[in-house]
Amino acid sequence: MSREVPLGKLVKRALRKGFRQLGLDGAGSGKPQSAEPPLPPEVPPVRALRWLASQEHPAGGVRVHSTRQDAYPEVTGYLIPTLLRYGEKALAGRFLRWILCIQRADGSHTSPEGDPYIFDTGQALRGLLAGSDLMPQAREAARRAADYLCAQMEDGGRGGFGKRYPAEVENKVYKVPESVHLYALPPLAQAAEAFGEPRYREAAERCIEHYARQPDALQPATLTHFLAYELEALIDLGRSDLAAPVLETLRKTQAEDGSVPGMEGAGWVCSPGLAQLALCWYKTGQPGPADRALAWLEAHQQRSGGFLGSYGPEAGYHPAVELPWSAKFYLDAHLWRMENFWERNRHTLPSAEDEARAQAVLAGLEPGSRVLEVGCFAPSLLQAIQRGGSDLECAGLSLLPMESLPAGGPDIRQGAPERMAFPDNSFDVVYAVLPARFAANLDAVIGEITRAARVGGRVLVFHKDGPCGLPWECPSGEAAVRQPLQRGCDRIQVEESGEGEKVFSGIKRSALSGSSWNEVLIRPEVMKPIVKRLRQNQVYPWGQEVILATRPGDKLLEVGSGTGEMSLFLAQTGRKVTILDISEGNIEFTHRCAEEIGVSVQSVCGDATRPLPFEDGEFDCAWSSGLLDRLTDEERRGIIRECARVSSGQVIIMVANAASLAYRIGMAIAEETGTWPYGLEKPIHSLRDDFEAAGLKVVEEKSPGARHALQFLPQNHPLRKILTDWMEAHAEAHLLDCNQGYMLVTRGVKA
Repeated sequence: MSREVPLGKLVKRALRKGFRQLGLDGAGSGKPQSAEPPLPPEVPPVRALRWLASQEHPAGGVRVHSTRQDAYPEVTGYLIPTLLRYGEKALAGRFLRWILCIQRADGSHTSPEGDPYIFDTGQALRGLLAGSDLMPQAREAARRAADYLCAQMEDGGRGGFGKRYPAEVENKVYKVPESVHLYALPPLAQAAEAFGEPRYREAAERCIEHYARQPDALQPATLTHFLAYELEALIDLGRSDLAAPVLETLRKTQAEDGSVPGMEGAGWVCSPGLAQLALCWYKTGQPGPADRALAWLEAHQQRSGGFLGSYGPEAGYHPAVELPWSAKFYLDAHLWRMENFWERNRHTLPSAEDEARAQAVLAGLEPGSRVLEVGCFAPSLLQAIQRGGSDLECAGLSLLPMESLPAGGPDIRQGAPERMAFPDNSFDVVYAVLPARFAANLDAVIGEITRAARVGGRVLVFHKDGPCGLPWECPSGEAAVRQPLQRGCDRIQVEESGEGEKVFSGIKRSALSGSSWNEVLIRPEVMKPIVKRLRQNQVYPWGQEVILATRPGDKLLEVGSGTGEMSLFLAQTGRKVTILDISEGNIEFTHRCAEEIGVSVQSVCGDATRPLPFEDGEFDCAWSSGLLDRLTDEERRGIIRECARVSSGQVIIMVANAASLAYRIGMAIAEETGTWPYGLEKPIHSLRDDFEAAGLKVVEEKSPGARHALQFLPQNHPLRKILTDWMEAHAEAHLLDCNQGYMLVTRGVKA
């Protein structure tokens, strides 16, 4: 009897042990792999993002702090717009889903203890509004949250939200002023714009007047975290006049090292409060104190990437734990630091190399191509490219509003490079000049650059290493660009382009052509091992499925045969085999192998995406392996229809299995390190719908060969041993039920 070992626990244990330790020998390509380049050193914002991701609660939301396990709706809500701006769409989406699911019937959101709070609902509203284009339900949930806030006001906002925080609190160091509710008003004003509901804005304005008159509002004796909530809210609501005097008072208390006392007379610093003050100073055009405040925070960032709640002797605000809202406000302030700096120094990026850069972009560019520059601060480079090409359609994305451009020039829009509005696969060439200097999240920017390029299009990144001379640390080292580029591109090249600058170029990953497949599969050294495997009766588990589903004497057609190894084995077992492949070299190779082992195969050189050159019902079985997961949905369905047409009996299709953990992680490692040789491959969860659309009844769909999938993982990857032990402890039927094989095999018959 096999002992039960929970797969989920094993996987988590393995990933905790060292997913980042990615040795590369023994991966699934079957050839020696090069050693992985060292990971690029992380800059402070990236460390903070990584720390935030580590604080996600398994059930949803971000943990209250580093030593508490429950999730915090308030902080989760206002983290969503921050994460989206940094291009962390997946994490933001999970947080949004949780915020949606925990909204109470009356539209409110609660504290971690489950009590409805005005303040917390306001911050959830920020996340719902920011994520309204991610999930359609978010928009209605945002309206309900806004309605709840208005319903909780006294006298339509003239009395604010009433008294919500007790006068006596257990914590004798600080208390929460009622005027902190000002921070719930900017999202309400934003909802007024989103829904065309002026009553939200009018109610917010009445609340502003109420809280501005309160004796405990805007007091230096207040903890800077709460005080800065008030200040930032007033700035965002257009009342900087109320915030300015307080900010000036606080500026005068700032030490030379950038710190500000956590509250009046304190000898310690409140980290979220300092980050929020930096944000307020940037928003009111005071970069000096803001830059110093962020420099202090970065000097005190924990090795984990988080920030303690407070620092210094007798620190009184969560001094022993790391707070997610400290990281959030630091990240927000960093964005403002970058945009503020470039607004003042927008022409600092050198343009002397524009001609050389233009030539690099123009190389091999066809007339009428679409070109996108990401992060342009001036139109000069795009204009040079437009002049140097023929009928080019040039566009740009700028962090800052672009000055008026001449008619007929490039179309330059303003936006965040980590979250561009351009559609997928929409440009022939996409490039960025020195993105490490303006990218808040370089990985995300390169991911967006790659996404916007068409499949097979070119991606270029102009990069300078070494100190960047900016008020913040820039990602450096070749790996900082190469590794994210390799996730979506092949044929990465790095060339010197003058003045210490390098240009990284790649081709967006696409399905391999026939000749490319021939180069990958048909190497001089592969014939002998294939012939040896055939003579020694070695057949892959998915190949066995074709044998078991057919009989000697049956006529079989393989569509997209590659090396032909599987068809050659079928021929050995008495099947009458015909192969079709787009590569003449592949077909010639198969015939040479057939001659070696003494069998014969029929062959046709042709494109599988076109009508197959065979009669209706000519074969007992038409099958394909490892082809349809490289094509478009339309091409895949067309081939299945053609296979159904030429078969009198059954169709068997094998594609990469999207559910196979070992294969998916192994492929991701190989792609990121530039060692994946097989081009674009899109794993598939099921082909049932495609089969039914082709008039086929699915007899079975399964994924044999779970143990083979382990070969995709590097030999020393911790997950490989964990999964190996788990698989050895279970029967084959159990492994099939877990759907962990490398190939998904779908078998159907004509309905």
